[in-house]
Amino acid sequence: MASVELFRGNPGPVINIVEVGAANAFYCGDIVKTDGSGLVLIADADNLFGIARTTAAGSSATAQVELFNPCSVYKVYYKASAITAALVGDTIDMTDFTPGAQLWDETGATTDAVVVELIDPVDTVGGAIGVVIGIHAANR
Repeated sequence: MASVELFRGNPGPVINIVEVGAANAFYCGDIVKTDGSGLVLIADADNLFGIARTTAAGSSATAQVELFNPCSVYKVYYKASAITAALVGDTIDMTDFTPGAQLWDETGATTDAVVVELIDPVDTVGGAIGVVIGIHAANR
């Protein structure tokens, strides 16, 4: 399962960027960030950069990263209690940084917080929700 997928809108541009870390440090479809040197690694509690379009091959390899399009909606997976309509407009936070299985929860705003735009009415715990990535909670 990809950690994030484009739900509605157009993909962002894809760039080539040098990796940090070991092989399989992130998978195709994971959300990634850059470090202080501009190298790419799996996102954790920090600013979100884009979506890995290749699986990490190892330190100093080149990865393809799709930059987030702020006009698009992305699908991520919610970890907490059942998804309800009350989540729309709320801020959620990335809480599980496992490669290939990043999850989100309503735990408060940090630098990786996103705003829920829509929900999938058939999903419950662990289900998909649509979020606006790149619009920080403070900017809504």
